[in-house]
Amino acid sequence: MAGKHPDLRIVLLGATGSGKSASGNTILGRDAFTVKNSLKSVTVTCEKQAAVVEEQSVSVIDCPCLFDTSSSHRNLQTLINECFHLTAPGPHVFLLVIKLGMKFTEEEKNAVKWIQEKFGEDAVKYTIVLFTHADALKGKPVELYISKSEDLQEFIQTCYGRYHSFNNVHSNDQDQVKELLKMIEKMVNFNGGKPYTKNE
Repeated sequence: MAGKHPDLRIVLLGATGSGKSASGNTILGRDAFTVKNSLKSVTVTCEKQAAVVEEQSVSVIDCPCLFDTSSSHRNLQTLINECFHLTAPGPHVFLLVIKLGMKFTEEEKNAVKWIQEKFGEDAVKYTIVLFTHADALKGKPVELYISKSEDLQEFIQTCYGRYHSFNNVHSNDQDQVKELLKMIEKMVNFNGGKPYTKNE
């Protein structure tokens, strides 16, 4: 992957408590983002952190819970504009973070539609579902968890069947990061090697 993209730009999206910030730290291999076990979002603005991962320069943008219906339209648009500014000339991937072991909520079911409405119709082509807390499955494959929910299966298919999982107990396990980067590289190549722009 080294050398193909001078700076791989990753956007983290998801509900409060899904593990976005912790996932950003796992990807970057350091405590770059503040993590707190709380129902209240720690992230209030889009935050960008970077590191060299597997000989690849990686930037991760951690966004607040943009699906929060209590946010005003104006505030939401400001955050979306901020996200695009931090990822200029465009993100390579949107990681839609979902916590395993929790009920798949209506908010999450509508996340792909929300992404298309706010970021553009083709944004889903640049989206990967990232499940966190795979340790909660106690050794069982994530596929078994997915197979038990038709809603979740349909959701993943909308994202072109792309998903990955992180074990948060073994957050220092870089193999799970390597696999994610390989998946992102494959997706970027499928999209012509270009980042996503709103006028795609």
